[in-house]
Amino acid sequence: MVSFYSSAFSSSFRKGFPAPTFTLNTVDGETFDLADYKEKQKLLILYFCNNENKDSVCGIEELAEYFEGHIIEEKYQVIMINARKDLKEEDIAQIKEFWTDKKISFTILLDSQEEVSNLYNIEILPTAIFLAKNLVVKRVYPGLISKQQNLMFQYLSYFLGAEEKEAPKKKTKEDDSCDDGVCPPPPGY
Repeated sequence: MVSFYSSAFSSSFRKGFPAPTFTLNTVDGETFDLADYKEKQKLLILYFCNNENKDSVCGIEELAEYFEGHIIEEKYQVIMINARKDLKEEDIAQIKEFWTDKKISFTILLDSQEEVSNLYNIEILPTAIFLAKNLVVKRVYPGLISKQQNLMFQYLSYFLGAEEKEAPKKKTKEDDSCDDGVCPPPPGY
């Protein structure tokens, strides 16, 4: 497990607050500026990860699979932020090859100085942060344990108003009081 420590935004970075903007390089060497994405997508997901962290890999694969199977219109963008420290050129090539082999085509940013991880007070990997189109924080999912993933997928369906192409692959209770398998997020999420 990788840990990051910061107090810069710990008191103000939470649901309902504007996300701190940042600029990082992509795995392809291009510049990414979060401010450029304001008002561009209904939902922007910042996914802090490390491809050497098993939970990060599993989490992003399930997220990609969810979008493939359930989201019809592209109203979202997933930005992966690789939070591995002190990357060398060969590390960057391995990161790119790793995710290409996994058929993950989301934008990959390199946070090798942990500046953005510290800015967002990331303490555990993976962590997913949902931003509305105005770049205000809607949800934060630290650690993404299985229960959180189910809640996250329910929230995605609710927020994006998605119609499912097929039945959900996750097991659900017989009577979960949800209409057509899409539940509003529980209170506090």
